[in-house]
Amino acid sequence: MSKHVTDSQILGELGETAVKKIVLETGFIYEQRGRLEAGVDGLIELRDPKSGAPLGKLLAVQVKSTASGKYLRETDRQFEYLLKPDDLALWRQSNIPVIIVLWRQSDGSAYWKDVTDSLRGEERRLRFDKEADRFDSSCVDRVGSLTIDRRTPGVFVPPLNRGEDAIINMMRVRLPDEIFLSSSPFGSRRDAIPELHKHGSPRYDWVIRNRRFASFFDPRDYPTKSIVDIDQVEAVDTALFAMNDDLDDRNDTIDLLRRTLERQVVSELAFLPKDRLFHFIAMAQNKSRSYRYEANVKDASAKVVSYYPNKKKPDSPGYVRHHAASFRFERLGNEWFIVIDPTFYFTRNGFQPYRYPEALLAGKKRLERNAAVRGQIIMWQHLLAESGSKEQGLFDTINNVPVLQFEHLPVLTLSQAVPESSWTRTDPRAKDMQAADLFEEGGIS
Repeated sequence: MSKHVTDSQILGELGETAVKKIVLETGFIYEQRGRLEAGVDGLIELRDPKSGAPLGKLLAVQVKSTASGKYLRETDRQFEYLLKPDDLALWRQSNIPVIIVLWRQSDGSAYWKDVTDSLRGEERRLRFDKEADRFDSSCVDRVGSLTIDRRTPGVFVPPLNRGEDAIINMMRVRLPDEIFLSSSPFGSRRDAIPELHKHGSPRYDWVIRNRRFASFFDPRDYPTKSIVDIDQVEAVDTALFAMNDDLDDRNDTIDLLRRTLERQVVSELAFLPKDRLFHFIAMAQNKSRSYRYEANVKDASAKVVSYYPNKKKPDSPGYVRHHAASFRFERLGNEWFIVIDPTFYFTRNGFQPYRYPEALLAGKKRLERNAAVRGQIIMWQHLLAESGSKEQGLFDTINNVPVLQFEHLPVLTLSQAVPESSWTRTDPRAKDMQAADLFEEGGIS
């Protein structure tokens, strides 16, 4: 019988060649194994894209090729693949990471997975996400992160993706031109508030320190006239107060900015003095709500209040998660900025504080990826900018100009991308929690 080469052999060679091409296009080094390979088709070595130097960090790759047809339980978004027991047993003995790449000739698609990234309770079953697990240049940081020995302190893999735009979590604050100062018969805010409550609907966006009153509005036009010496009220240039180096003036400016912002966003946010947090308010008990905003060139939506029922005990109460942020005002040179630090706040029903929020917050933080935090920053920046662009209605204005205005800072272009591996999940419950979030929020973080 004459020798021959089967269609399966040709298909396997095509698959390995396609995968090798993808690896080389990402800037990695690919070494194909010889005829004695058993369960591993090649080795990938990481390479620093900036210097071109090999990093000495290896992982093994096994290519599985198919001509056409669907994978197990394939949909438009995902599919599953069942590993052979012998292959899995071999790979688990390996002293370097092993990935499997599935290549399909009919559509040229390639998807990858760490062979140990199996479904819970089914170590042979892998579930592929067609978007997240695509094997192309977008996966280089995730692939590279597999080579890190996390037991060794100080191990570092440089960012392997090309540059990206970085959003600064700061905005420039434009202050009103004038600030109103006056002496006060009261030594502090705490002393003045009881008197203020005797004179109609009060407003609280003012400060008193050492018998000096300061606000961005004329106190004589409101019940605040009861807590100032009216004949001493004076409008001065804001810069004289907010831009000098006196420590008391700087502290009073920070306090006044925070209290002014609190009034300015009252239709959307509540402020928690103890936690120093602003959070989205709930509209009703145990009800979710969304907030629409502009993200880059298109509109986006985030579920800023999310209700989670108790699935294990349906008769017991669940909890409500609110998007929250701490806002810190800082002066740099002769300009004021607001620094945005996103986080979450938890309640029992949208209004009553959750008794033990620490575990929920820690679990949610472990789920966060670069894109999620970036999206939150964009959302908060949009809200602040909008609060300063209203001409009448929801927000306070002075002569039709908002009290505080917030301006975006220029986007920075980084020489290399922030490696997504730095956001790797570590909580063993992370996948379950992420699945719950995607179900509840329709995939929006």
